[in-house]
Amino acid sequence: MTLEIYHIILLIFIGTLVGISMSFVGQTGQGVVVPLILLITGDVLLAITINVINDFIAASSVAINYVRKKQYYFSKNIIILIIISLIASFLGVLILITTPLSTIFGWFLPAFIIFLGTTILSKGFPTSESLKEMVHKISQRFLKKEKEDLESEVGEKKSEKNKEKTEIYGDQMESVIKPYSKLFYLLAVILGMFVGLNSGMFGANSGLIITLVLIILYGYPLKKSVGTALILSIIMCVFTFSTYQILGFTIKGRLFFSGEFILYLGISSFFTGFIISNYVQKLSAKAMGRGMGATMILLGLISLVFYFIN
Repeated sequence: MTLEIYHIILLIFIGTLVGISMSFVGQTGQGVVVPLILLITGDVLLAITINVINDFIAASSVAINYVRKKQYYFSKNIIILIIISLIASFLGVLILITTPLSTIFGWFLPAFIIFLGTTILSKGFPTSESLKEMVHKISQRFLKKEKEDLESEVGEKKSEKNKEKTEIYGDQMESVIKPYSKLFYLLAVILGMFVGLNSGMFGANSGLIITLVLIILYGYPLKKSVGTALILSIIMCVFTFSTYQILGFTIKGRLFFSGEFILYLGISSFFTGFIISNYVQKLSAKAMGRGMGATMILLGLISLVFYFIN
């Protein structure tokens, strides 16, 4: 289809917002890109795949600066998260292509984005340090109560055990959840499925979700979690986009791709993401959180506008 001039201006504007959003915490532009493309074309699957490839472009441009400054880290226990996410993404694409879904958007998603953005703007983005401090306080209270209840019964032996637990969950703790525990693997599977389904069914790169997972589950500091999440989200985008094309051609007999949309969205997302991420690297975690919160509120409001227009 031939795009009108106002379509092109709108695509460039949205692409710019996506680049800014991606620079802070790897947040996808799915909330605004998909409803915009859906509004113009009426094709849900095309809208999703365009957002996936645009997220790939934006994430790649931002990741360049994070990788260049070595703000990323891969540990072997991330593999389970990646594998589960890819499997769930495939299932999400398969479900969406083979079921008669006319639309995937409602008021809830943009409203949730606004709520999350407001929370981050007012309270700051959660860091590994703040989460560790929270868990440490909870464990200290639990251990104190346990000591008071059982001190007369177990005496010195119990006291030493409590001391050992305090050391484990105190300053030496590497992540919020104990690595390689049953809870760790259970959460890795559940969160991996959530990341994959979010990518496959909704066309999101899941960068923000992966960032939160790396902080909560793996104990990453904010900037390293963003850099690592960007690289992982690039992998998710490539896999999800390829799956849509393969299953789309096999089941629907067509490919879901539009050079025009990707051109205008991609160029603005790439250059904005590359430029802004250079400055974001110099910000503190608190400032990054505020910037992300403000951007998410704006994206959520625009998403609601597109929803009511649709």
